[in-house]
Amino acid sequence: MSTAGFTLSRTDSGAASRWLGPGPSWGGVIPGLGSVELRYGNAVGRGDSFAQFSVTGERLPQGVFSGIRFGRAPLPARARVRVGEHTGTVSRRRSGLSRDGRALRVGLAGRAYRYRRGQDKRVTELLRQGIVVRVTCDDWSRPVTLDVRTEGRVDAVDLSLALLLQGVYTRHLAQGGRWFSLPGRILNRMPDIF
Repeated sequence: MSTAGFTLSRTDSGAASRWLGPGPSWGGVIPGLGSVELRYGNAVGRGDSFAQFSVTGERLPQGVFSGIRFGRAPLPARARVRVGEHTGTVSRRRSGLSRDGRALRVGLAGRAYRYRRGQDKRVTELLRQGIVVRVTCDDWSRPVTLDVRTEGRVDAVDLSLALLLQGVYTRHLAQGGRWFSLPGRILNRMPDIF
């Protein structure tokens, strides 16, 4: 695959509460790879305090990301990531001052990825040597469409991972979002004492 693009659209009604209702889902067609669907759900085998986001498609490796629940989304805390037959690792530097410094580091299929916020808060970028997958949401808080653009020789594993990371709570990868989301993230990690 060389430079290419496609758009995914919401497939749910969009009427649910942002925090309490069922999570939104997206679907569409990736040129050369067929249909794809992105969906939130409960993390299988991990208990109620964990959430997951999944990607399924005709010729796209299935991906699942689970982590501590923040609303309906998984945080990249105590994360588990799998794309096709590959199990990945996720880490980040909490004190990073630049976009690259705050980026998630993902190791998957023998590849080293960085996942970071773009200059515009509606944009995220998945990078590895020689490739970029850039996803732009039409709206920052309640996106209806996800516009995906690629650069370099992007393959199905790259695309599946980039789409999978769209469902992960990553507001704290932006400097301002880091401070805004801190109280909620701290409370989310505390044991349920009430």
